[in-house]
Amino acid sequence: MRIAKWSAVSIAAGFALATACAPGYRATRITASAQFGPGIDIYSYSAAQDGDWHANYRQWTPTTVYEVNGSYYPSQVRGGREVQVYRTSGGYMLPPRDKNVSRTDKRLDAKRLPNGSDYSRAHNRP
Repeated sequence: MRIAKWSAVSIAAGFALATACAPGYRATRITASAQFGPGIDIYSYSAAQDGDWHANYRQWTPTTVYEVNGSYYPSQVRGGREVQVYRTSGGYMLPPRDKNVSRTDKRLDAKRLPNGSDYSRAHNRP
């Protein structure tokens, strides 16, 4: 009887400990950055800093980054959503929101273009 009682207590304690230590949102983000390496900053397109896209888009290199929980990574991440951005000398930049960009720049893949949440998370250049 004593062994059964201690077994039940240890199982209950283990269950309580496991549920108390369940990762929250913040812990998940820390784990993700530890697994995937440091994230990268994505900047918004700015005509004042990047120039008119009609004249300059050929100088920008389309590249795919991977979004996980609102963070972006340069290398493939399991479960990450592919987002196509431009790589410039200043870093990673979202394509301009002009609908003609994807029609003009045939290097862009329409399936991987950024969505509204990507644009809302983008940083402004200092």
